[in-house]
Amino acid sequence: MTFVLSVVITVLSGLYTSLWGAFKDSPFERFKPATFPRSIYFSVAIFLALYVLPFFRTNLQGLSLFQLFFLVMGVERFLAELYKGFFRTEDQAKYFVPSRITFFGNHVASDALRYLVGTVLVLLVFASMTLQVQVVPFWGFLLTAYATGLLVSLGGAYKDAPFEGFKPLKFQRSGAVLALFSPLFYYLSDPLAPIPLGFLIYMNGGLERFAIEYYKTYIQRHMSGKFRPDLPRLLEFADTREKYHYLALVLIAGLALLYLHELGIL
Repeated sequence: MTFVLSVVITVLSGLYTSLWGAFKDSPFERFKPATFPRSIYFSVAIFLALYVLPFFRTNLQGLSLFQLFFLVMGVERFLAELYKGFFRTEDQAKYFVPSRITFFGNHVASDALRYLVGTVLVLLVFASMTLQVQVVPFWGFLLTAYATGLLVSLGGAYKDAPFEGFKPLKFQRSGAVLALFSPLFYYLSDPLAPIPLGFLIYMNGGLERFAIEYYKTYIQRHMSGKFRPDLPRLLEFADTREKYHYLALVLIAGLALLYLHELGIL
């Protein structure tokens, strides 16, 4: 895995995330050229941070490009949510579910407290990636996938449940989806160079966002739950957003070909 190819895959990973964000949000807050590439910037910064640190670089060099795509996506999604919840300051009037973090639904007034807790959580994200437990058997991949899905659901429930109620079946969705897709990473794994648990968790986190957001964004096409139900739709952007879906499909097709190549089928 060369450095240049790794950067290209990292950019494409961030681009995929940016595309679904533009598709979902542009009908309610317009297309924003300045913020559209934010996930790309985040992804590249994350990759470079991991590459510069010798401990992480060693593990990075053992990944395939397919695995790297989802590792970067997983870390970026975790950090992006922390950024929006703990560090970004914006008007929350347009939101039904606030993007700014709450304490069990209650507003947190202290910026200093938000920044402090956010910083601790960012450090925990990077600390968790140092977990060197080697995952080899299929049941290890399956269990890690399901547990990662529950972790994602727990974060979503903490943020959303105070405003839209707790939904038990929805809570299990991410775990079930990741358990179903766990063979994807298992069949790419090398028993002689096992994937460390810290990386596998975030690879699964990226895969969960990749799959769940595709379903919610491009298939269900429901209004993003974070916006107020009475927020007017901007038809100009709703009618022209399909191009984001087409480009996402191109990326999905390319990723499928990459997977088959790394399996040795192509």
